[in-house]
Amino acid sequence: MEKPPKENRFEFVVLAGQRARQLLAGSVPREQGDKKITIAQKEILTRKVEKLEE
Repeated sequence: MEKPPKENRFEFVVLAGQRARQLLAGSVPREQGDKKITIAQKEILTRKVEKLEE
């Protein structure tokens, strides 16, 4: 897995946590992996999941 982006690590951690909660609630994963947090991190790094601006 790639390293988290250096310019905004806090946002990366928050987004990965939110996505992991979605996966635990039953969302369909867009990457392969064993752990939900790892899947969430991979999805964000490969830009398969992005932050929505409010």
